[in-house]
Amino acid sequence: MRSVLVLLFIGFFFAATAQSSGKKPLERKGFIFGGAVGISSVKLSAPNFWAEKQGGLSIPNLKFGAMISPRTALILYLPGTVYRYKWNDRERDRGFEGIVPSVQYWVGDRFWLLAGAGLGMDAPAFYDIKNETERKFYFGGTALAGAGYEILQRGNFALDLQGRAHFGNANTPDGNRKGVAFSLLLGFNFY
Repeated sequence: MRSVLVLLFIGFFFAATAQSSGKKPLERKGFIFGGAVGISSVKLSAPNFWAEKQGGLSIPNLKFGAMISPRTALILYLPGTVYRYKWNDRERDRGFEGIVPSVQYWVGDRFWLLAGAGLGMDAPAFYDIKNETERKFYFGGTALAGAGYEILQRGNFALDLQGRAHFGNANTPDGNRKGVAFSLLLGFNFY
């Protein structure tokens, strides 16, 4: 799955690069807001939980922040990947998530890099909670790195393709649950 994600990201990058335009570059300044949705390959393991690789939806992937220079932004990034987990004889959705202070840097007019570290979470999917005992959040550490290419720029809006690696852990009743997710995302950004 990871190799498919990498090949798709490289293909989209080269396709977008081939479309050159003579338009004025997007001016990034002030506050920024962005979001993304996509697919992920996630692998989780814990002492009492078998190592498992799953494919899933990658949400919420929100970012809020401010430009501190024309090429650099300080942001609060909220990555997320949904996975299936069997708990008390019921299979349910949970999220491999985080609250991650990050730096986003534009290498060129359209290509950017992102890195950060912060609070990792294993959280219930809000739409899959049946009773109060399923509302448990578990916390640990997390780190992420990503890259993206803005395929469309209009006014103060940009649409981009993103690739992200998200590493994290959370202290759960099963022990310290560790995970890694590789995601391919379509993002929208307002500057």
